[in-house]
Amino acid sequence: MSNPYINAPIRARMYTSTPHKVIWVVVVVASAGLLAPPLFFVAAKKRVVSMAVPAIYAVTVYGSAFVGSLLGNPKNWVGGVLSITMIIAAVHAAILDTDWKPGR
Repeated sequence: MSNPYINAPIRARMYTSTPHKVIWVVVVVASAGLLAPPLFFVAAKKRVVSMAVPAIYAVTVYGSAFVGSLLGNPKNWVGGVLSITMIIAAVHAAILDTDWKPGR
């Protein structure tokens, strides 16, 4: 019988240290969520998340800003979408390596 833990693929760590994690979360918040797609693209290349995650963030962040510039922003919905996306991206960025254990 084979053990699934022995044959499991090795996942790379997303962050090398705690300050590295803090810097990424602060960058996502400071950029108002605009740098969330590149962060999750790096995470997808390291196989921490699937490739759909950066695509969803990119469509949400950049798409809402683009559509808001085309249609206008009478009720400030773009700011609301970007702030909610920023909060979600910051929390998501903070919990990326929580299940990582040495030796995996």
